[in-house]
Amino acid sequence: MILPSSRLLRASCGAVFVSLLVASAPGALAADPSKASRLGLEAQDFVDRGDLGQAESLIKKALDLEPKNPDANTAAARISFLRADNVRAQQQLAVALSSDPRHAGALTLLVRVHAMTGNTEILIPRFAQLANTWRDDAGVQLAYAEALLLNKKYPEAIAGATRVLKLEETSMPAMKLLARTYLALDRPVTAESILARILETERDAETLSLLSGIRHRDGKVIDARVLLEEAVQLLPGFVSGLNSLGAVYVDVRNWEGSIQVLRKASSLAPRWSPVWVNLGCALRGAGSFVEAEGAWKQALLIDAQLYKPWFNLGVLYLENPLPERDRLQQLTDAVNALNASRRLGAVSDDIDRYLEEARLLIKQERDKRERERKTPAPETGS
Repeated sequence: MILPSSRLLRASCGAVFVSLLVASAPGALAADPSKASRLGLEAQDFVDRGDLGQAESLIKKALDLEPKNPDANTAAARISFLRADNVRAQQQLAVALSSDPRHAGALTLLVRVHAMTGNTEILIPRFAQLANTWRDDAGVQLAYAEALLLNKKYPEAIAGATRVLKLEETSMPAMKLLARTYLALDRPVTAESILARILETERDAETLSLLSGIRHRDGKVIDARVLLEEAVQLLPGFVSGLNSLGAVYVDVRNWEGSIQVLRKASSLAPRWSPVWVNLGCALRGAGSFVEAEGAWKQALLIDAQLYKPWFNLGVLYLENPLPERDRLQQLTDAVNALNASRRLGAVSDDIDRYLEEARLLIKQERDKRERERKTPAPETGS
């Protein structure tokens, strides 16, 4: 079943082109790595591919050999982070950094873990000290710049990325960080020129995703789709890329494709709410209304303060009768959901219209039931 376009426009979904759920953090293989380190880095590759089971098997072997190995503990932290177990991720990163205080992958991931909890400012003094101590360590400087960017200290983040590029002229992570900073500053042309320079050297998944966001913003949805399809082909475990591709598929009404990639994303990061919000939109577009309801409720189980799932539930209850659901109760649920979305921050001129429509339908349903109650039952012959 394909919904009319007016109904689709009522759903609140969206791509995530810049996200913390990115590919493996930057790191380099030591000159003479231990077997545990080799296993840990191999595990990171499997996380990138989306094969968390194989990654966990390798991590276990690595930690059996060397419990405090920084590469293995960082790989383990990445999986914990995907599962939104930020406490465990921080514990694993603490172990990694106790063995190697300037482990680039662990430091960068620590910033991202804190960002998911909205608490990156606490890292600034610690990372500033590290950056001052190891001025010639590109990984440390990059992690510090990442922390600065996420705290909206844009000039400082640009300066940090520039320092990294002076140490390593072709540092792709530093160039991507610069591009993300310019996007945050609403300078997409500058960001695009940096991303294009990266792609001249390597077809990198995160770079493709960032460029896709610029294309999408310009209304070039097909171009955005093509770039994201390439990104997730290169890096099948790229959760943010999968989520954005699913949202773009919703834009072009490719319901089957959207559901497929979003189910994969939800299996890799089951506690990341944007995936469930977009999956609900795809399922509704495909006419799977009960499953759409379940996806949006899952998003609210993860974060009860989100307004998008409430908004979407309100529209669903208003427009799509669910099987074996009392119609009057469903319309009442629509009013409650729309009110919840507004209370949590939804801003839409249409909410009042939706509420008025729902209340009118409630009145009509009550009047209908009252008429039916008063109408005598037809007499049956003897």
